[in-house]
Amino acid sequence: MATVVLLHSALGLTRHVHDWADALRGDGHRVETPDMFGGETFHDLDTAVAFADGEGGPPAFTRPVIAQVRDIDGPVIYAGFSLGACVAQLLAMRREHAAGAVLMSGLVAPDWLDGEAWPDGLPAQLHRAAGDDWVSDEEAAALLAFTDGACEEFVYPGDGHLFGFEGWPEYDDDASHRMFERVSDFLGELD
Repeated sequence: MATVVLLHSALGLTRHVHDWADALRGDGHRVETPDMFGGETFHDLDTAVAFADGEGGPPAFTRPVIAQVRDIDGPVIYAGFSLGACVAQLLAMRREHAAGAVLMSGLVAPDWLDGEAWPDGLPAQLHRAAGDDWVSDEEAAALLAFTDGACEEFVYPGDGHLFGFEGWPEYDDDASHRMFERVSDFLGELD
């Protein structure tokens, strides 16, 4: 059983994240879903991103996550969607007990990291839609080079940003299920 900290997108801690957490728990994993926004949720991405940016962007949200998961012992896999993927990446890079990272529809480009290095041997996955305007091919390539082979990339057809959120307008059933299977397999390997 892997311990996973699953972080929400800029939409907030919506049912989509709870659905993913429940499915991962069904595979036998311990999953924590910290609320980075203190209960605030949004129904459109532009408003959500404006809120997150106004709060300071991904670095500002590492502190509330750390506060909410400080009692977790042992290795942790940090995972997240969009904004949550960015926060997961930062935590996986900076927290001693990090055992892996799963970045879904988001990443922090290496040129934003002020010279930080990817931790030796830290495995990661990057999942993104081929035409997602929020995650460019160049940023993905830079992350893969930055991790020196530690990150495996999965690119799905389409241009939906939150394609893994059932019920969201960009939802892609096939891509979402394939992403879940790959994430679940990855967690099983780290267990």
